[in-house]
Amino acid sequence: MTLHHGAYPEVPDDLEQIRATCVALMNEGRDNETLALIDRALAIEPRDHQFVGWRAHVLSLVGRHFDAVSAWRNYAALPWKPAFFQMGLGQGLVMCGDTEQGIVLLDHAHRTAVAENEWFAPRATHLFGEALLRAGDPAGFAHWLERNRSDTGNYRVDGIPMWSGEEDLRGKRVLITHQLGFGDQFLLFACVQRWLAAGAQLMITCDTQIHALLQTSLPDCAVVSAPRPLTHGEALPKALLEEVRTFGPDLHSTLLHLPMLNAKTTAAPYFPAWLRAPEVQRQAAAEWASGLRAAHPGKALIGIFWDCVQRHTNIADAKMRCSAVLRSLPFDGVERLVSHPDVAQRRHFVSLHHPAAQAFAGMPGSNVSVYGPGIDTFADTAACIEQMDAVVAVDSGVANLSAMLGKLTVVPLNAAGEWRWGVAGDASPWMANLKLVRQTVPGDWRSVIDETAALLAA
Repeated sequence: MTLHHGAYPEVPDDLEQIRATCVALMNEGRDNETLALIDRALAIEPRDHQFVGWRAHVLSLVGRHFDAVSAWRNYAALPWKPAFFQMGLGQGLVMCGDTEQGIVLLDHAHRTAVAENEWFAPRATHLFGEALLRAGDPAGFAHWLERNRSDTGNYRVDGIPMWSGEEDLRGKRVLITHQLGFGDQFLLFACVQRWLAAGAQLMITCDTQIHALLQTSLPDCAVVSAPRPLTHGEALPKALLEEVRTFGPDLHSTLLHLPMLNAKTTAAPYFPAWLRAPEVQRQAAAEWASGLRAAHPGKALIGIFWDCVQRHTNIADAKMRCSAVLRSLPFDGVERLVSHPDVAQRRHFVSLHHPAAQAFAGMPGSNVSVYGPGIDTFADTAACIEQMDAVVAVDSGVANLSAMLGKLTVVPLNAAGEWRWGVAGDASPWMANLKLVRQTVPGDWRSVIDETAALLAA
């Protein structure tokens, strides 16, 4: 069944027709549109545990994590596989902020699922690892690695063994292949220095948009660009094969393996700043910033990024699209922040959005400039950030980029942010140079805007 985007036909009160329509919507990445249908199905048959599981999933997608937990608890008596139920409830509790109890349930879930060889064992294990990371525990990286068998694409490199944990890499040539998003690459490639210190020679693949930035920042590595792998076990692109053969790797590592080397390190921060913009972009940014400072004498320059543009793409899956909505600041809040009298008299803002995204993000009517040299790739964004006195960026690749450039970064966070921001307080357990401002009520950005304004005015 294929459904016209943006709408679906009236579905009779027939359980199997409702189920088929929900499956069709989910196959099109429209999971968040199924809630009314699911509720209708549960009114017909309240004990259908597939619809209950779907309901908890959709509630979590749209940020209603407390309702998702209630869904699991209200239907606890259904004939769930115990490990599956613990996985769902445990993840819900983690997203509600009850990390301690969530970790206990996810630990039970992944152990049982692995022992019984359940189909959801990789997901249960990676969620357990992610919960540990949220609590600041590096032991989580070994479990988080199961994302390679769970929900992320990755490259397969035939004939080259996967790195299996050895810490002495002297004389070893290692191919490190990328995956996940821009922010994950900015963060996890910070671990490359540990691999170099262990004696490895490295070839690294990365997204085209960050290629020039990584070449400059990792001069001791061979850095090549390649399409991001979107499915499990993708073959290396043919265009890369000759370069890989010439490099002659002894081992293969995915991006998810990187933080596992020396995972017991006590060095802080775990992910140190390491990025540096290319010289051409740096010079253009410095000249432009000099003119902007002259036009706004006495004001600090603040880079700002408020809209995760993925929410505007129809090709993104439901998880990405819904997450982008939850992470983005409302435009009226942005306008209130940049025009706040106590802020505007001391700070001038520079939009860090790509021009293609700026039209979707909107543009405040005053006190915000567009980066003059223009943003084409992340090398340009990095050069602009280097010229700023600080950055305000929502949970996004830009926030990770700013932190890994060593720039003071204020991150307005929705109630259930990524693991790297931790669970409480205004600091991250993983990165320095951050000031985190958290929602106190899910979906309500008013206190976040007020606190951010107070920070910038101080």
